[in-house]
Amino acid sequence: MESTAEKVDLPSVSKEFSLLFCGERACQPGHSFGPAVREHYMMYYCISGHAVFQAGGKSYTLGPQEGFLVLPEEITFYQADLNDPCHCIWIAFSGTQAETHLARCGLSGKQRVFRCKEAEALSACLQQMLEHRKLSYSDEFFLQGLLYQWFALIAADSALPYEQNGPTKNLYVNKAVEYMQQNYQNDVTIAELSDYVCLNRSYLTSLFQRQMQMSPRDFLIHLRVEKACGLLYRSDLPVNQVAHSCGYPDPLAFSKAFHKLTGCSPSDYRTQKRAEKMPVLSQY
Repeated sequence: MESTAEKVDLPSVSKEFSLLFCGERACQPGHSFGPAVREHYMMYYCISGHAVFQAGGKSYTLGPQEGFLVLPEEITFYQADLNDPCHCIWIAFSGTQAETHLARCGLSGKQRVFRCKEAEALSACLQQMLEHRKLSYSDEFFLQGLLYQWFALIAADSALPYEQNGPTKNLYVNKAVEYMQQNYQNDVTIAELSDYVCLNRSYLTSLFQRQMQMSPRDFLIHLRVEKACGLLYRSDLPVNQVAHSCGYPDPLAFSKAFHKLTGCSPSDYRTQKRAEKMPVLSQY
């Protein structure tokens, strides 16, 4: 489907998920490609017009704002409509996480066709890919971001519910914990946390209490004090700098919270812990 003038090979920065090449074509009526085998995953998208794809013994008709997934090592045929040929853009990608990311967009060997209303955004994303095709570290990182941006646009239209792999008591609680672990140094509010996991504040607090036996606010305090304990023991930072490092801009508020959980001041904790008289707080 692509010619050497329209197909652009791109530098790769990741073995887990990387963009290989991309392109664009305003097809002539009846233009075709294949049957042929692709070495990598490819995603075609019709900006306008119509086309037919054949893969896995099935035929798929695509119209405007529709796309098609081509799997590696499968025989695929494409033909533009005779009366309304498509204007098509495409990307090729590979990596150990490609299948996982496709599943998050609702795509697999059983589900090839996708829809995305953001035709202008996808087209703009492709144009930026073409503009950052030089061999440089900067362009490699830029292209990696654009590949995720492309997938984000596809995933937004598929609107699949968020799922977590592996056993979990409650996904929302786990994600809330993860968020606090990543942002405890910042001014995290429970309203912000609730908004992140897309739950009502009181409902999140109820779930959190049930699983963690404490409220999100108490968990955040425990987490910050735990981090402070580590800094007090391992470093010579002044107490006020430890406080700031653990999300407490007010050293007095930090000292009160610290004393409430440990039974001593930050300075006394440092002295006693270094003398091996103070147990380390349990980790969360």
